[in-house]
Amino acid sequence: MSIVWTDYLPSDVSRRLAECTSTRADIPALVKAKYDFVKQRRSGYTKEDALVSILDLLDCNGLYVDLTKAEYNNLIKE
Repeated sequence: MSIVWTDYLPSDVSRRLAECTSTRADIPALVKAKYDFVKQRRSGYTKEDALVSILDLLDCNGLYVDLTKAEYNNLIKE
């Protein structure tokens, strides 16, 4: 069985993601999991890439998040 990026998530965050009930508070864990997984497989992948990917995913799941500039910058700090 192959590992996927969601294997890096805490179980409660993973459950909410699967049920399309993620919350704004889940974003840091989602970004960290996506970044930690992909950076091992692709060079040049940044935390900002992970954040954009997560925001797109959450939008598709019905959760639109409008981050402030400070929140955005805090989430992409390495």
